[in-house]
Amino acid sequence: MSRRTFLTTTAWFLAGMALSSVSFARIPLNPGEGNRIQKQLRFTVTLTNPKPYELVDQVLWLYMPAAETPTQKLESIKVSVPYERQIDPLGHSVITLVFPRFAPLSAKVVSFIVNVSMSASPEMAPLENPQVWLRSERYIETDDSIMQSLAAKLKRQETRDTALAIYDWVRQNLHYTGYLANDRGAAYALDQRQGDCTEYAYLAVALARANGIPARMVGGYVTDKNAILRATDYHNWAEVYFDDAWRLLDAQKEQWLSPAEDYVAFRFYRDKEDNPIGLAHRYSQSGELEIRF
Repeated sequence: MSRRTFLTTTAWFLAGMALSSVSFARIPLNPGEGNRIQKQLRFTVTLTNPKPYELVDQVLWLYMPAAETPTQKLESIKVSVPYERQIDPLGHSVITLVFPRFAPLSAKVVSFIVNVSMSASPEMAPLENPQVWLRSERYIETDDSIMQSLAAKLKRQETRDTALAIYDWVRQNLHYTGYLANDRGAAYALDQRQGDCTEYAYLAVALARANGIPARMVGGYVTDKNAILRATDYHNWAEVYFDDAWRLLDAQKEQWLSPAEDYVAFRFYRDKEDNPIGLAHRYSQSGELEIRF
């Protein structure tokens, strides 16, 4: 499921134009270790100038797989055009493509090959600043009174059992609508008892946070092997933190804790602009190019 939200931000446009004089931190890509599962993901992006005149200073920012998560490591990136890469405070890998001049009525296909290593068992580590993943925010209405009431009914003595009760309630009580073009949020999902994978994830996260369990919505792709990624395959799921690790909770696909090695994370939702993509789900641009995945 994709979210084709666009964002044009003047400040980030200027930052993109200054790439020649400002160097982003380059993060080394290390080979996988141990019994990690290696996967290669391929996809293309088609950029089109529909105008009868040349476009200048066009910029595209997009997510690659997150640099490192408890179950994932980004090993390498190959792009068919020059690019810059940065890591934001949440560990996102953000690619910047700059096109100083783009010919009129022309198109360019940019290809991407990324290699990741995945683990079935999450790496355990203390959670820094858990309050970030406990607060109410846009689309995750933890403070909603109806949300609070349901969360109280789902609370169990152990954190793991509470998270499992939330997973069971969401998967059993929501109707899957298929793809929705716009985010609706947890309160909508609870009121209407329906939504796509995004609303399933928002609701699970909101209920977990209402019970004091750090939780976050993740966006990416689910695959058990090497894959050619399609925009329509983009998926959102929830992760909850207990027993010193982030744990998979995908009520829409009915996956609890496993198979975590199949879930390749590209983005962690937060209602804050931590990078040039801002609040968009997958990519943003500055300019007039048409973007097609």
